[in-house]
Amino acid sequence: MRRFSMHIGNGSHMVMIMMPICCKALLSPRYKIEHIYAPYKQPCKQQMSQEYKDESLHRILCKMDPDTFPSASQSRKAIEHGRLVVLRADDYCLPTSTSGGSTLDSTISNVGIIADSSITLHDGDVIAIRSRLDNGSYPQYCTKYVDPPTNIKDFLAVENPILFEDDHIAIVNKPGMLDCIGEKRNDLQSILPFVLRPPDNKTTKNNPSSQYYIPRPVHRLDRKTSGCVLVAKSKNAMRQFSHLFASRQLEKSYCALTFGMPYGDKNNSTTIDGEEYSIIDYPIDGKDAVTLWRVVQTVTTKKYGKLSLLHCLPKTGRNHQIRRHLSYCLKTSIVGDNKYDGGGDMAKKTRELGMFLCSNRIEFVHAIDKSNVSIEIPIPHKFSALLELNRIEVVI
Repeated sequence: MRRFSMHIGNGSHMVMIMMPICCKALLSPRYKIEHIYAPYKQPCKQQMSQEYKDESLHRILCKMDPDTFPSASQSRKAIEHGRLVVLRADDYCLPTSTSGGSTLDSTISNVGIIADSSITLHDGDVIAIRSRLDNGSYPQYCTKYVDPPTNIKDFLAVENPILFEDDHIAIVNKPGMLDCIGEKRNDLQSILPFVLRPPDNKTTKNNPSSQYYIPRPVHRLDRKTSGCVLVAKSKNAMRQFSHLFASRQLEKSYCALTFGMPYGDKNNSTTIDGEEYSIIDYPIDGKDAVTLWRVVQTVTTKKYGKLSLLHCLPKTGRNHQIRRHLSYCLKTSIVGDNKYDGGGDMAKKTRELGMFLCSNRIEFVHAIDKSNVSIEIPIPHKFSALLELNRIEVVI
């Protein structure tokens, strides 16, 4: 089930979700060839032994087109951002003119090699500059890079990758094994401008020199944790929604699959929406840390023995809070959590399956338009598969 609930000031209800960009357009962006250079002519051996020895592509670009690439740093950036394409001499039949033309453009687009810093040019190779056509996501002058990160396929493969989006924020469904903020474009933050729509800001759209704010996660989930991540699409949204987190005005819940069956203390529990939750009040790194939890379902599986599905409500946001509380206080570690699973035989057997912790719900009052937003996703398929149940049988 995917639930959206929004309220506006006069008390009526409305659903306001920007239509997601077509996944096909995201996976296979369209490009245009901006310029095609004359075929490259390799220097003679005498020249190569002197001026041209070990000459790299970025230096060749500076000599071929000093107006576009007046410095080595600019040509390096163009290569890094994927703007250069090389068509090998063996892969085309050069027309009489290389000033452009649909035939050569199409050939370059279909069989051209996206150049990197290690590419070596040969006689007759054609270099072209390309750019990404608008597909509804953030324009290339904002992302700098022509192509989306390669792990965008993993992001789009999850069920309902974009859960909610308006001009200020988005809520996305992060897959496991993906950092929220990492390095070398191998993270969620690098994917976001390629899958979200820019705000409907007419001033920015009409003035390309005025940059959009690149969308960023307001908070982080552990690399191995999947589920709801709140994203800010403006500086104002980042500031205001960060305050919601800092002041604990935002509610999140998690589902976790653990080994065995934990037992709570009835003398230390509370009731929420008719369900009884046990309370873990155990400091982490010298700071107060509180997690509410309840057992949703316990199943004895053929392969992994007794497993329990837990619903957890963290009331504080300490590092690895749920993972540590379940392991340290309940002695029932999360399946696939190689850091806190104790290293037993069964724990080691499940590590390759990934960690079974998912942020399944996020709820708050919109900091800008004051509407109530509640987003809930079903447990991931891998949870029900490990429990040997149909997903419809599991209700949190």
